[in-house]
Amino acid sequence: MFYFLPYVTMTCFLGICAYIHGMTDDTVYKNRATIVSVVVFYIFFAFRGYIFSDWTNYYPFFYECSIQDITNYKFGDVEPGFTLLNLLCRSIFEDFHFFVFICTTINLFLLIRFLRNRVSNIPLALMLFFCFEGVMIMTNLMRNSISILLFLNAITYLVKRQPVQYYALCLLALLFHYSAFLYFFVYLFFHIRFSKWIYLAIFVGCNVIFIIHFSVFQLIISAIGFDTSVIEKLDIYTAEASKNTIFSIGYLERLATGLLIFCYYEKLQNMREENAVYINAILFYFAFFFLFSEFDIFSKRLALLFVFGYWILWYDLIKCFSIESNRFLFQLFIGCYCILKIAGINYPDAEYDNVLWGIKSYEERLYLYNKNFKEN
Repeated sequence: MFYFLPYVTMTCFLGICAYIHGMTDDTVYKNRATIVSVVVFYIFFAFRGYIFSDWTNYYPFFYECSIQDITNYKFGDVEPGFTLLNLLCRSIFEDFHFFVFICTTINLFLLIRFLRNRVSNIPLALMLFFCFEGVMIMTNLMRNSISILLFLNAITYLVKRQPVQYYALCLLALLFHYSAFLYFFVYLFFHIRFSKWIYLAIFVGCNVIFIIHFSVFQLIISAIGFDTSVIEKLDIYTAEASKNTIFSIGYLERLATGLLIFCYYEKLQNMREENAVYINAILFYFAFFFLFSEFDIFSKRLALLFVFGYWILWYDLIKCFSIESNRFLFQLFIGCYCILKIAGINYPDAEYDNVLWGIKSYEERLYLYNKNFKEN
C-alpha cells in the first residue's frame, strides 16, 4: 500500500505554492498562494481521521476525563491545561473530531503567528514544518504540539529580555506538557551569540560520540551509582542499538545541515536578531539526537522540542547563497529531500482519511491498529 501518497501530495502542493509565491512580485498572487496553502494545510489536519497512534489514548480520554482529573491532579497525570481544554470542547460538542478541529485551530493560529513576522514565504515555511516533524507534531502529539507552539510565541520575549511575558507563556505551555520545563532554562542563554568555533566543537563532539557508540546514559548511571544489574541491562540494550545503521540518509542530512550552518554562521547570525535562538536550538536538537541515540524514542522526543530551528534556518540558508545557480540547486535539494523524507511515512497506521469525504470508524481503525502493531 502507498500510505505515503497523501503526505507526498501535500508536500508537493505546499512546494508549488512556495514556488508561485517566490517567482512573482505581484502581491495579489503572493497572498493567494499563502491563503490557499494555509487553507489546504488546515483542512488536511483539522478534519483528519484516526491516523498514526496517539488517538488510541486521546479518544477514550476525551470521553472519560472529568473535573476530578484537575482537582485531584498529581504528577504523572494528563496535564491540567489539556484536560481543561478537553472538558471545554466536550461541553460545546461531544465529539472527538470536534476536539481535533479545535486543537488544530489553536496550533495553526500559534504557528502562523510565529511564522508571519519571521518569513515572507509562508508556503515554504509550512512545507519545512510539514516535513521536519510537523506531521507528527500536528497528529501524534496533541498535548506536546500546543506546548511547543506556545514556546515559539515566547521567543520574542526571550530575545527582548522580558522574563515576565516569557515565563508566563512557558508556564502556560507547561500546563499542556511536562517537557516544557526545559524551556524555562533556555531563557538564560539561548539569546547569546556563541563563537562559530564553540558551535563546531559541540557539533563535532556530538557526531563523534554518536559514531563510536559511546553511551552517555551509562556514564550518567555509573556516576549516580545505580546497581550493577541496571548497568548490565543497559549494556544489552545499547549493544542492540549499536547495530543500527549510522550513515543513513537522515544522518547525512543532519551532518550537511550542521556543516552548512557553520559555513554561513556569520551570515545567519546577522540575518535577523533572533537567529542566535534558532542556531542554539538546532545545536540542542543535534545534541539530544546524537548523545542519546541508543534510546531512540527518548532522544527523538527531546530533540523534537528544538526541531523548530530547521524551519527557520533552512529557510534562511537559501538567502546565504549569493550565486543564483547555487541558490536554485539548494532549493531543488530542499524540495527533493522533503519529498524523500516524507515518503518514509509508509506504514499502516499512517493511512490517511478525512472527515469531509469519509473515514473509517474508531472501532475499525482500532482493530487494524491492534492487528498491525500489538499482535506483532
